[in-house]
Amino acid sequence: MIPAVAAGFAVLVAAGARVAAFFAESMMSGVALVGSWLIFAVGLAYAVVRLRPRLGAALLVGFGAGVLIVGFFTGMRMLA
Repeated sequence: MIPAVAAGFAVLVAAGARVAAFFAESMMSGVALVGSWLIFAVGLAYAVVRLRPRLGAALLVGFGAGVLIVGFFTGMRMLA
C-alpha cells in the first residue's frame, strides 16, 4: 500500500503542476502557480507526517518523485 500511495501522490503533484501551468496567463504567473502548488503539496505531506509517520513518509517520497517529474517535463518544455 505504501508504494502505491507514494506513486499516487507523485502523479497528483505532477498533474496539479500541469493544471496550474495550464491556467497561467504568462510564464511568470505559471512559475508562481506551480510553485504555490508545490508548497501546498509539501505542506500537506508534512501535515500527514505529523499525524501518521509511515503514510507521511510515503507522501514525502511521492512529493520528491513528483517534483522530479515536473522538473523533467519542464526541462523538455512539455509542462508549459
